Formats: sequence, C-alpha cells, structure tokens
Amino acid sequence: MATELTAPAYPYQQFSDDADIVALFEAYNRLAQGTLTWMDDHILPLYMRSSITGGLLDYAAYCLYGQRRYRIGYVDLVDASGAIDTALINALAIDGTDTFVSTGGTFVSDDIFKRALTWNYYKGGGCQFSIPWLKKRIMRFLTGDQGHAWRFNSTLPVSIAISDRTVTITVTAGLADGTLITALPVLIQRGVLSVPPTYSYNVKEGR
Repeated sequence: MATELTAPAYPYQQFSDDADIVALFEAYNRLAQGTLTWMDDHILPLYMRSSITGGLLDYAAYCLYGQRRYRIGYVDLVDASGAIDTALINALAIDGTDTFVSTGGTFVSDDIFKRALTWNYYKGGGCQFSIPWLKKRIMRFLTGDQGHAWRFNSTLPVSIAISDRTVTITVTAGLADGTLITALPVLIQRGVLSVPPTYSYNVKEGR
C-alpha cells in the first residue's frame, strides 16, 4: 500500500496566486495524508491481512465498514403424521399431517467474508453497473484469496448473457474452487453482494 499521496489536490492555475485558496488545498492534503498514514500504521482497515481473522475480522468489518458477518441460512421442513398417541389431543387429526418449519444457518468463512467485503467496497471499477463491471467483480471474488484485489489480464473465463431480466453467469471450469462457485449465486440471491436487484442471477460452471 502507498505511504504517500500519489495525486494531491491542487487549485486551478488561475487561483494559484490566492494565498487563502492555496492554504485550503494544503490543509486538505495534510488531512488526506494523515488518513493514509493512519491506515498504513493500523492493521484493522486492511482486512486482507492474514492476522485479521475471526472475531477481530468481525470487529473491523462492522466498526469500520458497517458490515456484519453474513449467515447463509436454510429452512428444514419436517412432516409429522397423525398416528394415534403420537401427538397431543386435538393438536393433530388422526391420519392427518402437519409440517413443522425450522430455520438455521451457518456463518460464512473468513475467506468468503473478505471476498464479499472487497466486492462491495472496491471502488476501482466505479459504481455504474455494466457487463465489464460485473465480470471484473466476479473475477476478483473467485481469484482474490482473503479478499485481495489481484490484477488479472483478462475476464474471458467469465461469460455473461442477459435475457429479459435474467443474468446468466458462466464460469470456466477450473477457474476457482467449487465451493466459491457454489457460494457465489447464494450470496447474490441473499443480497450479500451488491448488484442491481431488478435482475435475477444464475451462475453455472462451463467449459
């Protein structure tokens, strides 16, 4: 990570002889440099570090980025038959059935949580939804272990087709671990990964 501002703010040429305006920009640059120095000196903002795990990762993600660790939930449906002496009186008809619903879930791993944070907070690609925007985010999610935004030469391993309001995402086989490819549509459908909600998304693995 850079330790000094690569592009400090500056006034337009016609205002560069105004001492007050120059002082304002100098103060702004000192403030920006102070923020950058603080982030360099503190480990919490850089959640990609291997030392940020477990509860410390939860603390950093929530306190600095406002994100809680996501839970991938599930629903179990259990049918209970109404045989004699198997249910409370008047609770279930003889030979009848009832369905009991139980819900639960499991928290995502540190690795997937970090990848989701990078998906939602990486600003290099802007905020305007497009096919290149989506392909780059998918590539970062699938190839950026521990949330790193590694550079990649091409997004060809990810193919996207849009029909009506359905987005079909095809990932080349072998690009990433099968667990990540399985988790990707679940995280999109649960609203964990920021995408336009007006579309539905299907993810599959292809050649």
